[in-house]
Amino acid sequence: MTHSANKTNWKIQLLARLKDPLQLRIFVAVMVVVVGYVGIYLPLGNDIAETDAQLIAEKKRMALVRQLEQLRVQYGSFQHRLPQKTDSNEWMQYVLGAIRSFPVKLTLLDSRPPQDVGPYKAVVLRIELEGRFQDLHSFLYWLETNERFFRVDAINIAPHRQVSGVLVMQLNFMGVMGS
Repeated sequence: MTHSANKTNWKIQLLARLKDPLQLRIFVAVMVVVVGYVGIYLPLGNDIAETDAQLIAEKKRMALVRQLEQLRVQYGSFQHRLPQKTDSNEWMQYVLGAIRSFPVKLTLLDSRPPQDVGPYKAVVLRIELEGRFQDLHSFLYWLETNERFFRVDAINIAPHRQVSGVLVMQLNFMGVMGS
């Protein structure tokens, strides 16, 4: 009988405490928080986590789209500089035509197999020129400021072994052939 007396005693004590307005307010506030947590947050917690994951994935996709748009704008700014439907022979003729316009002597012209540079092919040329410093500099300046894309991979400049005042320049460079 003591068990049922304890239950009754506990209920009476709770009702007596709830008659105090401050304790009643605290009890109601705690019950509202507990019911809100158990009734609303717990069932929706998984949905919230799933929605957050989807939001993060969509933000990444949006950042990728923006980056792609920026790359397209950048590509549009230099697309006219990429020659279409060219091959190694055409590039060699182009470089030979430029070399003829400078007072330098071509001693070696070697074409390597084209290499992949991203989505493009690049012609690889190795040349050796003889001439004065200013003339070799002018040719390098032409490579840098050319309307086509060239990249110098290696350069070696040394004095000529037999002729005084003449330099020998060995160049390895690439030219982007376009698509």
